[in-house]
Amino acid sequence: MNKMKYSELFYSIQGEGRYVGVPSVFLRVFGCNFECAGFGQSRDKSEWIPKEEMAHSKEYPDAKTLDELPVPEIGCDSSFSWSAKHGHLATKEDAKVLIEKINELLVPGAHLVITGGEPLLKGFHPFMLELLMSPELNTSHITFETNGTQVFPYYMHFTHRYYLFSRKITWSVSPKISISGESFEDAIKPDALLSYNQWPNSYLYLKIVIRDEHDIDEVEKIILTYKEKFVNIECVYLMPEGATDTGKSLTENKVVDLCMKHGYRFSPRLHIDLFGNKWGT
Repeated sequence: MNKMKYSELFYSIQGEGRYVGVPSVFLRVFGCNFECAGFGQSRDKSEWIPKEEMAHSKEYPDAKTLDELPVPEIGCDSSFSWSAKHGHLATKEDAKVLIEKINELLVPGAHLVITGGEPLLKGFHPFMLELLMSPELNTSHITFETNGTQVFPYYMHFTHRYYLFSRKITWSVSPKISISGESFEDAIKPDALLSYNQWPNSYLYLKIVIRDEHDIDEVEKIILTYKEKFVNIECVYLMPEGATDTGKSLTENKVVDLCMKHGYRFSPRLHIDLFGNKWGT
């Protein structure tokens, strides 16, 4: 039986990307191949807060669940979903039980969003396939929020089941630029996106977190790199850096202006506007 380790399962409104405002159930898997320690920090790495002083590196001996931990304001805003120090607070369940829990939260018309962490790590593939092909799952639309570095090929022997349930898949790909702290070579993997394009009845778009005008050249380099490898990209969103109202306010208007100037779509962080910076939203 396939089991999944996850940090959160909750019902909310999609706050980012193509489906802003759509009621959605979010499954946040536990584990990631990136740290993204640079978000919210200086472009000069010599001025960064040391990792041992960042939220995900600290001990919280009184915490019994992940939602008792503070939401980080610097670095990855979901870092407790992959932090090795806090894996004991995550939940691990088999697919059947988790599908039942997802269905309890779903309402007609709601989407399922699988996020993280990084939901397309190779070790998660058996679970993801079981989820996608399950006749018990009560939704016709699944979005994967991925950093776009992990290959997830279309498995031909599942074809008849996939078409039977007519599920739509959206690949919300957020390639990390240098302000994240990850390198271009590690972050930009066209072969991964090509594997997503193999899936029928699916839609792939980019959602790139930026800070200001200094990031536009990097955005255009990423898009060109994908297109040179014939990745099919439906559209590109730019989203302001900032996991809190305060942080977002420093970048939001700049990013709106850049979208208007360069013809990209703007993605808000609606859930922060509605609920603030907290888990389960």
